[in-house]
Amino acid sequence: MRGGREAIVKAAIRIFAQKGFAGATIREICAEAGVTKPVLYYHFRGKGHLYQELMIDSFGSYQKTLLSAAQTRGSLRERLIRVVQNDFRASKEDPARTMFVLRMIFSPGDQHPLFDYIKAMEQERRVIAGVFQDGIEANDLRGNARELASALMGMSLFATLEYLFTDRPTLTRRRAEQCADLLLQGCKA
Repeated sequence: MRGGREAIVKAAIRIFAQKGFAGATIREICAEAGVTKPVLYYHFRGKGHLYQELMIDSFGSYQKTLLSAAQTRGSLRERLIRVVQNDFRASKEDPARTMFVLRMIFSPGDQHPLFDYIKAMEQERRVIAGVFQDGIEANDLRGNARELASALMGMSLFATLEYLFTDRPTLTRRRAEQCADLLLQGCKA
């Protein structure tokens, strides 16, 4: 049954990314996964449950790797580069999952089951702000750690959107360095 669940997850991510929650059907997900409806219902209570599980897994796995990247040793610059590279890596390794998350964030709230993505993104911002706060306390830069984290998240999001929608190779270490350097040079202590 493990293969059935994995096939369902992969198919659901692709279909939800393409059509959104409202446009996707259980029938399509099962056909794409090569499973029957009873197999899907064995693993998930329904389309809403499947969607929420995918959201929880998507944000949870990203937050785990983000926390690991943020807690590594090194200079402030290197830690920020690792944080941005973590975001880039997730998008390059699984672009369909990234599109799935973006579609949920940018679709009207009544078109998908409730998932508190604001809370999830705020947790991510707190982790990144912690890296900036370390730099502020070490007198490596000045500014508001939360605002700096928001700026870094915005730059990373823009690079990700550019990658997903233009096929440009924007998710590189050089781009991560540019994001970190722009903030660090503009906020020198």
